[in-house]
Amino acid sequence: MGMKTSKRESNIARFEENERQGRIRAGTDRIANIFDGNFNDAFFKGRRDAYTAYATPQLEDQYADAQKELTYSLDRSGLLDSSTRAEKVGELQKLYDTNKQNIADQGLNHENESRAAVEGARSDLVQTLNVTGDAQGAANSAINRATALSAPQTFNPLSQLFAAFTTGLGQQAAQERAESMSGVNASGEPNYKARYNTGLFGTPSSSVQVK
Repeated sequence: MGMKTSKRESNIARFEENERQGRIRAGTDRIANIFDGNFNDAFFKGRRDAYTAYATPQLEDQYADAQKELTYSLDRSGLLDSSTRAEKVGELQKLYDTNKQNIADQGLNHENESRAAVEGARSDLVQTLNVTGDAQGAANSAINRATALSAPQTFNPLSQLFAAFTTGLGQQAAQERAESMSGVNASGEPNYKARYNTGLFGTPSSSVQVK
């Protein structure tokens, strides 16, 4: 009697486990169908493109403003037709190129982060399914997670990418202009000394003649 009961219970347990494994396989397939139907290479590339489309116009606007500020600064110093203009334009272009590459890199980061988030969600769902054996619950959870992961991203506005360049132009121009107008002392040194002197924005103080 005891052996028959034990065998029957073993058969029931084996049957139930086979049923559970079948539900797990079915749930895994449903998770895969939901995720594969929503997330592919085009989706992840779209995440990258969304960021670059958001950030690039801001970069272009800030670059245009920096170009205007540079032109204004050079014009005030009478250097629009000098070699200084080419030098400063080159510096600004290099800064623009660096920021443009940074935007491309950040766009790629958003793509990779999205891929990681999707695969992490898929893994979590399968792990939960293996514990519960609830195929329908796994499918419902997969739909909810896929919906959340598909929602449009929000991005932070770009900082002032050229602020240091334009601020430096104004500060250096002011300092060198003040030095050029300060006159010299008995030792031939300028009465006012800029922190550093590029010679780009003013006449060197040593050329000021004492009358």
